[in-house]
Amino acid sequence: MENQPGKLGIREYSAIAIFMTSSKLTDDTVALIYNQLQNASWMLPLVSGGIFFVPLFLLLKTLTLYKNKNLFTVVQQILGKHIGFIVCLLIFVISSTALSFDSRAYVNIIRSFYFTTTPTIILYAILMSVCAYGARKGIQHIGSVSWLLFFYSIGAIILALFLCLKDSILQSIFPIWGSGKLEILKQSSLKTSIFADFFLFTLLIPYLTSMKDFRKGTWISYAFSMILISGAFMIYIVLFDTSVAGLGYPFHTAIRFISIGNFLSNVETLFFPIWLTATFIRFSAFLYLCALMFGHLLKIKDFEFLIPSLATVYLLIGIIPDTPFDVSLVIRSKIVNVAGLLFASISMIVWLTAWLKGEFKHEKNKNSM
Repeated sequence: MENQPGKLGIREYSAIAIFMTSSKLTDDTVALIYNQLQNASWMLPLVSGGIFFVPLFLLLKTLTLYKNKNLFTVVQQILGKHIGFIVCLLIFVISSTALSFDSRAYVNIIRSFYFTTTPTIILYAILMSVCAYGARKGIQHIGSVSWLLFFYSIGAIILALFLCLKDSILQSIFPIWGSGKLEILKQSSLKTSIFADFFLFTLLIPYLTSMKDFRKGTWISYAFSMILISGAFMIYIVLFDTSVAGLGYPFHTAIRFISIGNFLSNVETLFFPIWLTATFIRFSAFLYLCALMFGHLLKIKDFEFLIPSLATVYLLIGIIPDTPFDVSLVIRSKIVNVAGLLFASISMIVWLTAWLKGEFKHEKNKNSM
């Protein structure tokens, strides 16, 4: 099927989804998890993905009843104008907070490993300016760039992880259950926010060629991200063992250890530009989603014009914490725990309300006529 003009195809949408979700393997997510699960940290993406699959499946089943309508429109239609507005506002606030402190965390990575003498505010301003420019170009352009660079970026990440294996000790994965099975289940339930981006992607339904392509792209990228993140976490464990807990950013530490043969030792100079490009894509898409939410809440049709202003606000919020420690272990850890549970709960409530109102029965009767 050829893409319709101005619409995202399954390839572009899947590339955006994988870029946004798989980026978790390059930040401090595994360090946050290791303190609780230890050697079993690699299981969390698989278990969390399995848990979040249920509310996401029910949400997509509900959205299928409303042709070409996004999440906010459906929430307000099912829950009512006033309650729906409050729920949508809550989603926007949580997403905006996550964007502010996630982007600050990535600025901390850039400053800690690559530009150690550059002031944080300068790096942050550059990051948000580039992302605002990308978001202002529109989701179709973000999708096109994502697909164009998809195989190079994901291939580079997989290559980097593969090169880490030669210095790994496979026995480090034992004891296989880490802190215990119950702790794995508990932490996996709390960390479903790893896949919470897929909840927000439902805002893009009107921008895709069809609902069928959206569902197919969602499940393909969902499964791919689960496997990639889990595999990356396992490699960090067998490479660093218990030292993972003390490493804020294992991926960037790892690429400083690896080399390609005897002729290329400083491979981080190759992987950094690719990672940085993926970071720009992620936050451009994230910023576009937040602007889309804001425009829907205030009924602003041309919400793209708000993107530079929103980017400035998010920068001002993100720059508030004084240290990377405050961002990673104090603020982001709380957002991670709240966002996944909140989005999963909203998905279940929307589905249950639609079911109690007889929406599924009406759709079945309509199709049988």
